[in-house]
Amino acid sequence: MTTRSSNPRLDDLMAVVEQLYPRAKVTVSRVGKDPTALRLVPFPRYPRMVVPAGVPAAAGDALSRPSAGDSKRSAAPRELLSQILSHGLGPVLMPYGLAISNQRDSIVEYLSTILDQPVVISLTVGSARANRKPILNVHTQSGQEIGFAKVGLGPLTNSLVRHEATVLEKLSMVSAGHFTLPPKIHSGTWQNHEVLLMGALRPDIKQQLRGVPQSTAAAIITSSGALEYSRIADSRWLATLQESLEPLRNTDDGALPALLADFSSAYGSVELPFGAWHGDFGPWNMAYTSTLPMVWDWERYETAVPAGLDVVHFTAHQALRKIGDLSAAREALEHAVPAPLREVVSCATGEALAHPLQLTAIRLAYLFTIATRFTLDAHTPDGSSVRALARWHHEVIADQLHRTVSASDHEVEIPDDSR
Repeated sequence: MTTRSSNPRLDDLMAVVEQLYPRAKVTVSRVGKDPTALRLVPFPRYPRMVVPAGVPAAAGDALSRPSAGDSKRSAAPRELLSQILSHGLGPVLMPYGLAISNQRDSIVEYLSTILDQPVVISLTVGSARANRKPILNVHTQSGQEIGFAKVGLGPLTNSLVRHEATVLEKLSMVSAGHFTLPPKIHSGTWQNHEVLLMGALRPDIKQQLRGVPQSTAAAIITSSGALEYSRIADSRWLATLQESLEPLRNTDDGALPALLADFSSAYGSVELPFGAWHGDFGPWNMAYTSTLPMVWDWERYETAVPAGLDVVHFTAHQALRKIGDLSAAREALEHAVPAPLREVVSCATGEALAHPLQLTAIRLAYLFTIATRFTLDAHTPDGSSVRALARWHHEVIADQLHRTVSASDHEVEIPDDSR
C-alpha cells in the first residue's frame, strides 16, 4: 500500500492505479521515458489523467478525445497537451508520474494476454461517484490505438460493465446505417472485475455543438426496444420504479416514492408510447462525422421506458445539474424540449403525440427515471457525492408536479391536495 500525501486528487488516482496493479508499489517520482510508468498530466498537484511515460504517440493520442460537447475553450488545452506529449516533450515539461514496481497480475498483463501483444494504458481521472470506473485508453507499445477498456471495481460498476457488453451485441445490427457504436473486442473477468474492451470511435470532422440528431440516433434508439402503447398506470416502467423506490419510504428520501404516487394519480390515465433509451444521451457521449453520428457509453441503456427520454436528457440534463437554479430547470424542461421531442417520437413510432398532456407526462417521467437512478446510487457505499444532485431532482419534480401546467397543456392544474 502506498503512503498517502496531502493531495486528495492524487491520492484518489493512486488508489485506482493500485487496484489495477494489485501486486505493485506505486510511487510518485520523475519517470523520464520509463516504459512501465504512467506520466501525470498536466502535473502532480492537479492530475487529470495518466498516460504512458515511454510511448509519446500513445500519450498524445490519449489527450485527443473529441466529442460533440467540445467547445473551443474546452478542446484547446487538451490539444495543446496532446501536441506536447506526442512530440516527446513530456519528460521535460511534465517529468513526474507514477512508477509501478510490478505488472504481474495487473490489468495491463490481462489485456496483453487477451490481445496477444504487449500494451500500454492511459487512465482518465473521474470525480468520485457511485458509478465511477476506470476507463482505459489502450495502445500497442508502438503507439497504435486499440480502443477503450472499462473495468468494474465493485458490484454496481461490474453490473454496468457487464450490461454494456450485452447492449453492444444487441444493437450492433440495429445501428447499421443510422449511427455508429463502439465495436466490442472482448468482455471477460479479471481478478473478479468485469472488463469490456471496445474499439475507439474517432470522428473525421471538427466537432461543434449541435441539436439532437433527430432523424438518426435518438429515434432509432427509441425503436430498438419493443415499442408499445400503454397507460402510465399500467406500464412496466411505473411498476419497476415503484418497486425500486419502495425501500426508501422510511428513509430521508421517502419524498420520492410519495411524489411518484402523486404522479401516478394525476397522470396514470395518460397513454404513452414506450420504447428504449440510451440512458446518458448527451453531446459528451457522441461525436459527429461526415456520414453518421457516433454514440458511446451504453451502460445505462434500458427498454420499456416512455419514448423520448433521451431527448429530454439531451436538452435539459446540463441545466438540471445547476443545483438550486429552479428557473433554469423550468426553462430547460418547458421550452427547449417540445419540438425535438415531438419529432423524435413521431419518427420512432410513426405516430404523433396527440395530446399536450403527453409532453408533460414524458418530461415528468424523465425526471422520475433520472432521480430514481441518482437516489439509488446515493444509497450505495460510494454514492455520497451524488446525494445533493438526487435531492435537487426531488425538488424539481415537486415543482413540476405541483404547479400549474402551461397554457400549451390546456392549463391543467394538479390540485394541492394530491401531495
